[in-house]
Amino acid sequence: MISKRPFIPYFLQKFDDKLLRNKPNAWSARTHFVLYFSGLFAVCLFALCFFSFSDARQNNNIEIWTIFVSLIVFIGMIFWLIFLLRFNVFKRYGDWKRGDGIKSFALYFVSISAMVSIAFIPYLTEIISANNAYEDSQITSDINEINTTVCQLEYDELPKEWKADTCYIQNYENATRDNYYEEDATTHGYNRQTYHMISTKELNRRLILGDSCKKINTSTYIFYNCPNYEFIYSYEISSYHQDKIKIFNSEEIYNKVIKNYQKPDRRALLQKMNFFKDKYAVGRNYYGYSFNEEKLNYTDRIRQKYNLHEMNTGISNIISKKYKWVKDWPVTARVFFYISLILTLAVFIFRHTTIKTFFLSLLTAVILLILTSLIIAMGRFGDNIVPLNFILFYFLVFTIIAFTVKAAKVRSAIQGIALNSFTIAAPFVPLVIMAICIFTKERRSSYYYAEYTFISNKWVYYLSAEIGGLLIFLFLLEPVFRHLYRKWYALPED
Repeated sequence: MISKRPFIPYFLQKFDDKLLRNKPNAWSARTHFVLYFSGLFAVCLFALCFFSFSDARQNNNIEIWTIFVSLIVFIGMIFWLIFLLRFNVFKRYGDWKRGDGIKSFALYFVSISAMVSIAFIPYLTEIISANNAYEDSQITSDINEINTTVCQLEYDELPKEWKADTCYIQNYENATRDNYYEEDATTHGYNRQTYHMISTKELNRRLILGDSCKKINTSTYIFYNCPNYEFIYSYEISSYHQDKIKIFNSEEIYNKVIKNYQKPDRRALLQKMNFFKDKYAVGRNYYGYSFNEEKLNYTDRIRQKYNLHEMNTGISNIISKKYKWVKDWPVTARVFFYISLILTLAVFIFRHTTIKTFFLSLLTAVILLILTSLIIAMGRFGDNIVPLNFILFYFLVFTIIAFTVKAAKVRSAIQGIALNSFTIAAPFVPLVIMAICIFTKERRSSYYYAEYTFISNKWVYYLSAEIGGLLIFLFLLEPVFRHLYRKWYALPED
C-alpha cells in the first residue's frame, strides 16, 4: 500500500514505491524527491527574485540574496542527509550489483547539483530581468543621444581646440616612454614641454588609438587629441559588439555636433534629457556632491548639472547585469561544478565509511593544510609549484596506504583515512599535474628570457585535465574504490 505524504503528488508516491520494491539502492538516494522539492522551491524563488529585481538600474545586493538562499539550501541538504542515514545498502551488506557504485555516485551528484543550482537563481534572474528590460541597441542609441544632446546644450562651455602632442621616435622596439623619457629628452636637447620621446611600439599604439596624426618626418609625429565629449560611456557594449553596435567617441561627436554647430531648440533638448533621466538615473551618486564647485572641470560640472553621474550609474548597473554571464560564465560554471563534485565525493565517502573515520579524515585534511602552510611560510617558498608538489606527494602516500587494505586483517582507521583521501583527491590529480607542467614551462621561459612567456591556450590544457580527471575517477570507481571500500568495511574492527 502506498503511504500518503503531504505536498507530494500521487504519481511521485507511486514511483517511489516502485523504486523501493525493485531498486532499493536507487530509492535510498531519494533523488526523485530532491528534484521535486528543488523544482518547487526554484520556481517560487525565481518568481520572488523576478519581482524584486524588476528595476535593472538598481544595485540588488545579489551577494546577500545568494548567501540567504545558500543557507536555506544547506538546511535542505541536511534533511536529505538524514533520510540517507535511514537506509544504506552498502553498510547493510545488501545486494550490490555491478555498476551500482557509478549509479549511486551519479544520483548523489544529480541531487546535490539540483540543490546547489538553487543558490544561482538570484544571479540568473538578475541577468534575465536586465535583458528583458533593455536591449543593447537601445542602450547604445540612448548613450549616443545623451552625449550629442549634452554637447548641443553646453556648446559654449565645451573646449573646441584639439591639443597637439609632438613626439620624437626612438628606435627601441620594446622600450617604453617611462623608461627613458627624461634621459633621452635631455640628451637630444628637446624641450620636454615640446617633445615626447616614445618607442616605435608606443608609436604603433598611438597610430591605432589616436584621434588624428600628422607625420613631419620619419622620426617626428604630431598627434592631435580631441577634447572629451563622452559624458556617458560603456566600454562593455563596445567590446562585446564591436561589429554591430557603435558608440560615438569624442572625435565622432565633434564632427557631428561641434564642427558644424547649429543653435538647437533648447526646450526640446531639455525635455529629452528629463526623459533619459527618468529612464536611467538611479538614486544620488556621490560624484560631484562633495567637491568644491570652483575646482570642478567642465566634464564634472556638466555631469552634475544634468544628473549624468546618476544616469551613468544606472546604465552601468544594467550593462553589468546583461553581460555578467558573458564575462563570468567559465568561472561560474566551475564554481557550480566543483561545489557539486566535492559535496558529492563527501557524501559518497560518508556512505561508504564509518562516521568516526569520516570525521577523522576531515581532521587529517585540516592538520595537513596547517602544517603544509607553516612549512611553506617558514621555508619562504614563493613558487606556485611548491604547494602543488605537496598535494601530489600526499596523494601518492595515501594511495600506497589505501592499497594496503587488500592485505589487511583488521579494519584500521589509518587505512580508512588514506582511502577517503585517495578517493576525494583522485579527480583533481590530473589538474594538479597539468598545473605543475604549465608553471614549470613558464618559469623556465622566464629564467632564460627575463620575462614570462605565457601559454596562450593553456585553458584548453586545464579543461582537458579537468575532464580527464573526472573520467579517470569514474573509470576507477567500480574496480578500485568500490572494491577497496567493500574490503575495508568488511574487516573486523581493530
